[in-house]
Amino acid sequence: MKNLFVLPVVAFGLLVGTQGINAQETASNDNTEVTAPVQEKYIDLAVENLPQKVLDAVAKDFAGATIEQAAAKEDASEFKLILKQGEKEMEVYCDVDGNWITK
Repeated sequence: MKNLFVLPVVAFGLLVGTQGINAQETASNDNTEVTAPVQEKYIDLAVENLPQKVLDAVAKDFAGATIEQAAAKEDASEFKLILKQGEKEMEVYCDVDGNWITK
């Protein structure tokens, strides 16, 4: 008689115990992290204020192109240039030494 009472209590205890474990596993898996891409900030810059190495690189690698707009990172380590060559307009990036950066 005692076994008839103990067996349903143990079964109920296992059922409730496993439900708690499943709930905990589900809750712990919801720790997803959302990251947004960081946009680089450029400050407008007069073409006359570009370093000579950048101007030389444009003259060498984009002969006949004119610099329509220029911008620099806040630390002036990288420059964004809008070049116009004939009807074609392009956006290029270079570092302070006139080396081209691929983005």
